[in-house]
Amino acid sequence: MNRVKLKLLLLPVFVFLSALLISKNVFAANYGVYTKIAVNVPGSISSVSQKVESALNSHNWTVIGKFNTALPAGDSYVSNVIVATNGVYDKYMADNGNYPLGAFGLPLRVAVYSTPNQGVVVSMLNLPALARTFSGNSYVNYAVEVNNYLKGVIRDAVGGTPSDDQYGPMRSGRFPGGIGGGSFPGSVNQITNYSGSSNSNLLGVADLVLKGIEHNNGGWRLVYKIEKPSIGFIELGVTRNSTEKHSIEIDSGSRATSSDKFPGIDHSPAYPVEILIYRDGNYTDISILGEMWRMKYYFADAGMMAFMSHMGMPGSIQGSLKQMILYGLAY
Repeated sequence: MNRVKLKLLLLPVFVFLSALLISKNVFAANYGVYTKIAVNVPGSISSVSQKVESALNSHNWTVIGKFNTALPAGDSYVSNVIVATNGVYDKYMADNGNYPLGAFGLPLRVAVYSTPNQGVVVSMLNLPALARTFSGNSYVNYAVEVNNYLKGVIRDAVGGTPSDDQYGPMRSGRFPGGIGGGSFPGSVNQITNYSGSSNSNLLGVADLVLKGIEHNNGGWRLVYKIEKPSIGFIELGVTRNSTEKHSIEIDSGSRATSSDKFPGIDHSPAYPVEILIYRDGNYTDISILGEMWRMKYYFADAGMMAFMSHMGMPGSIQGSLKQMILYGLAY
């Protein structure tokens, strides 16, 4: 066999192995939970936020909620979180309804916040990191494409200095390790379930949970609703001032400086908290993430001492959420 024929025969093998190696590198990459989009962005928090909203809405994403993050006392800066969804992305991450638990990695959350050193900053949840954890390694490449696309769209709208800095907990594996960590979906905390898994079951149960949110006395408020019964889930996003303040204050501790006392503002996209109503075989389940696991996922960079000093916080959050949900389900 001559060399030309040998090269032609080996070429498909080389291409396959190269693609496989690239995929493995993508899957094993060290991803931060958050990624910056642009820094030193001109304009006010309000005007930049409006530009972000307009850009998302005009590029096949739909803004479904927004809120000003509650910050620790003495923090003079501002953070606005914008929540958006896209039907194609949602469907892909939930495996077209075959894996509705993947919705715990939704929705897109973009933060516009002020800082002492980089002016107005725009950042967001890092989609490849979430896809790897909540949907699986095979979803990472698609999430990378969407991540880059969204960054481009937002940068074109807001200006400033582009940034791809990833931050927050940095992981080479899918799940947070150590105390409070572990695998997903092993971290899912089922509140209760109902027999039946039709679209009407999902809608009916979601309406009850909404009543619980509406009448809760724990300070929770609804920020968004993603209603996708055709692919097996409805997700509600809730947040409250006390939890936002406390989380940002704790995360700021090890990074605080004399000029920036609360750098944890950059973790604003950790909220809202997800409540998932989803199809599970012949049942409709209502679940949340275990709050210790969720705090570990989004705030592990605060350090072990911070977690040890606030061991009661995750249980308090989880208990309050459960009480609110069960109150609504009792209607």
